[in-house]
Amino acid sequence: MTKPQGKERKAQGCKEDKLKKARVSLGTFLGIVLLFSLFGAWGILHVWTRNLAIDLGYKLSAQQALNEKLLSENKALKLEISTLKNSSRLESIAKNILGLNAPSPDQVVYVWLDE
Repeated sequence: MTKPQGKERKAQGCKEDKLKKARVSLGTFLGIVLLFSLFGAWGILHVWTRNLAIDLGYKLSAQQALNEKLLSENKALKLEISTLKNSSRLESIAKNILGLNAPSPDQVVYVWLDE
């Protein structure tokens, strides 16, 4: 094999230069593709997390509304219990509806516990 001389050497050098430029261009292209891919992935991740935060905000708001409703219902039920336990109301029901009266002294039985 002989070494290229003159014009052949220049032609071979041009081909090598073109290959080097092509390699640099390919590397640059891959770098740009990688960069855009990273930006795209970051954008998708950002949108996903924002969507998740908004969804959790809606769920939290619904739970807070339910909590307020249950607290209000609990308050109403406690008021109803205190009204139903009122001693004058119970005495009125015992006398008027059930026909009960206070026991006479001979109706009272005392039970003593021996220890």
